Amino acid sequence: AQPTVGAARRIVSKPLGQFFGRMRDSFSYTPRALGLVWKSSRGATLGLLLLTLVGVALPLGIAWVGKALVDAIVARRSSEALHWVLIELGLVALQALTGRLQGLIHTVLGARLSVDINLMILRKALSLDLRHFEDTQFYDQLTRARREASSRPLSMVMNTFQIGQNLLTLCGYAALLVSFGWLSVLGLVLATVPATVAEMRFSKAAFRLRNWRSPDTRRLTYIEYVLSNDEHAKEVMMLGLGPTLLAQYRGLGERMWREECGLALRRTLWVALLAQIGTLSFYGCYLYIVWSAVRGAIGLGDMTLYVVAFRQCQHSFQSLLLGVGSLYEHDLYMANLLDFLGAPPTERRALVAGPAGPRREERGLRFEGVGFCYPGAETFVLRGLDLTIPAGETLALVGPNGAGKTT
Repeated sequence: AQPTVGAARRIVSKPLGQFFGRMRDSFSYTPRALGLVWKSSRGATLGLLLLTLVGVALPLGIAWVGKALVDAIVARRSSEALHWVLIELGLVALQALTGRLQGLIHTVLGARLSVDINLMILRKALSLDLRHFEDTQFYDQLTRARREASSRPLSMVMNTFQIGQNLLTLCGYAALLVSFGWLSVLGLVLATVPATVAEMRFSKAAFRLRNWRSPDTRRLTYIEYVLSNDEHAKEVMMLGLGPTLLAQYRGLGERMWREECGLALRRTLWVALLAQIGTLSFYGCYLYIVWSAVRGAIGLGDMTLYVVAFRQCQHSFQSLLLGVGSLYEHDLYMANLLDFLGAPPTERRALVAGPAGPRREERGLRFEGVGFCYPGAETFVLRGLDLTIPAGETLALVGPNGAGKTT
């Protein structure tokens, strides 16, 4: 039986809907990151936006001035050629100044944002209960949040602006190339897709690897602290712990290095190999442009404009896709920070003493029937504890990890 038109539409629209749904979920933290940057400094954010728009127009202007300069040279109009050289000089100088200003704003805004977000993390830590600080999963989450605090939000904003700039630049160059052949433009930009898809896949793999080994990272930091801090130097020397801890540090560090190098090697090989598709497609278009100029179908000025436009068009599209991939990676990492900041604060209740009967006066501490169970756990850490510690007595609590000594 032949499927109906409605059924065919559903067959096509369902996978597309799932794809765009996954893309929307992948960038769900981007608006919140933009909000953090906007809150830190509205003026700097607006400055970045303005410089991004200026950065869109300058490359297009330089390419068009280059075409006019070549045409003036071919026509032997010396005064006009000098005029275009001066204009190009001004545009290039303005482009360099724009880049410097963007770098300045990036540095200043990054420092401001780092302070603001670290203050948010510390305020969040003050709102949590003691049980959070005895939970290894909480420490992993806190470590990941602090690791991403200083760079990820600003990187997301810079990526977002860069994506917008590359998109507008791509549209501008595509408009210049429509008269030459839109199929060439389409083939040129599509040739960069495989390398970009590979980059995004490896970005996700790198995120999973670094998230998965957060406990190992904390363990390395702790061993390094014990071996290099004066607080533990006496115990390390007296008990001969140095070689043992050093061996653990070396083994863990070597394993993490091998994992990182393996992923980086695979990423480089695949992306470099797939990037050659884009290079070959560009030189195919380049050869066609040169052949058209040799036949006299286009002038030298048009040839210069088309070569620059084709190269910049491909570069803009590749940068656009890589920017999307970077934004996707930043969004994955931002989940650690924003999930931590978004956790509901602990409702702390005051400890109220029950009605006490008449007691003889005594000095010391008395525990009667004390018990404690962590939220979400089924086993009591302490239960039915009766203990009296007279004043002036020295007491040691001894037991393995998790036995309830701190509690």
